[in-house]
Amino acid sequence: MDVLKAWQELLQPENVLTDEANIGAVQTATFATKQRVLAMIRPGDRTEVQECVRIANQYQTPIYPISRGKNWGLGSRVPVQDNCVVMDLSRLNRIVEYNEKLAYITVEPGVTFQQVYEYLRDIKSNLFLSVIGGSPYASLIGNALERGDGFGPYGDRASYVCGFEVVLPTGELIHTGFGRFAHAKTTSVSRWGVGPSLDGIFAQSNLGIVTQMTVWLTPIPKDYQSFNCIVKDHDSLEKLIDIIQKLILQGTIQENCFSFWNCYKVLAREGRYPWQLLGGKTPFSLKDLKGVEPWVGSGSLYCASREQGLAVRKIIEEALTGQVAQIFFRDDDDSSESSDLGLGVPSELNIKSTYWRKKIKIPSHLDPDRDACGVLWLCPLFPFDGKQIVTVLTTIESTIKSYGFEPNIAMSCATSRSVKMFIAIMYDRDESDADHRAMSCHDQLLQFLLQSGYIPYRLGIQSMNSLPVATDDYDQLIRNLKKQLDPNNILAPGRYDSQ
Repeated sequence: MDVLKAWQELLQPENVLTDEANIGAVQTATFATKQRVLAMIRPGDRTEVQECVRIANQYQTPIYPISRGKNWGLGSRVPVQDNCVVMDLSRLNRIVEYNEKLAYITVEPGVTFQQVYEYLRDIKSNLFLSVIGGSPYASLIGNALERGDGFGPYGDRASYVCGFEVVLPTGELIHTGFGRFAHAKTTSVSRWGVGPSLDGIFAQSNLGIVTQMTVWLTPIPKDYQSFNCIVKDHDSLEKLIDIIQKLILQGTIQENCFSFWNCYKVLAREGRYPWQLLGGKTPFSLKDLKGVEPWVGSGSLYCASREQGLAVRKIIEEALTGQVAQIFFRDDDDSSESSDLGLGVPSELNIKSTYWRKKIKIPSHLDPDRDACGVLWLCPLFPFDGKQIVTVLTTIESTIKSYGFEPNIAMSCATSRSVKMFIAIMYDRDESDADHRAMSCHDQLLQFLLQSGYIPYRLGIQSMNSLPVATDDYDQLIRNLKKQLDPNNILAPGRYDSQ
């Protein structure tokens, strides 16, 4: 193919991959996919990205950019549509700028959470980056552009980024915010700049390739505490949700610093499916295991002094006493992996949950795609209202069980007004018919959520055109933008595309 020769001349042959092993890996996700990938190209800097895009236009060949490809449960590295060339941006891995006083770091798409953590640790920074529950080797920019989540005050990632450098689908280059001005001093400290703000159109879209971004960091608190509370039933969960909402709204608990996990989520993180105990039966229910609590609530407190921390603890204890079965606090000198996550230390602990139904030994190098771990995510958004959430939760749980899976569910209190729910369907892809059952379960849940008015805030590659038709001219506006910015439709066709 002439297009491959053009890319080989630009990037060198070792950065244009067409071999069966690499292409097979790129075509593999944690659920069944059929998309074929023509090749994988690996530019090494922004200029090469621009040239790759121009070549794609010349030969009318669609490209699908990925940062690190750790989008497990939502599609991994697989393009939305057939016959794309995957553009792997992992070689763009520079930390471009860092500012301790103004608490920001500017990175390229190949920079990982682990890389930033080690950088901040080595320079003895007083700042930390909110990390994800996923792979430490996931891309920071990739997570932000998917509107992913992290632990801690700046965990709502898309709200704490600015200063994008973007290669447009024509190969042109822009900088968002104040970055378009030669001597601007506030590019990395202002989200909006002056005039129309463009950052948002490059998240969850196919309108540009972000090659640089500034991410804001969190000061390490003088006093850090985490706390857990035990919830016995749905009635108690509904009450606790409303209590936590008030505590966040008034500022006692910060946004994105409290989450709910059900027992299946906790068990999958801590261990494996109890095959022997249950004699191979699936799924298992709470009745099968003694001493397992239905729900756990977990929070983190970031305070400027010990005195403030103790005062906040007292308010929370008073609010929750009598409303939960048990509550206990941990100080930051207590060693626990959950506390480390809250202070920006990446961990692979959560990834082990993807091996929940697998009967193989968990490998030292975790790779759910390679190991046929079945994972399908659904990410609906809810108003922060206990009654609404628990009502819908009942149907979600019963639906998942009806397909023979455990309802692995967590909720993150993203703001004082909204809650993000993470529904994971975990299974073994090597089991006969498991892929089909899991996708059928996913699709039934998605339709139920859409019909109930709870639209996902993030989609898997198989669901990009599953959203309801807009009741206004929104879809037409996006199509107009796409046509103007990408006249040859070469950039990630189908990605977050209603058509």
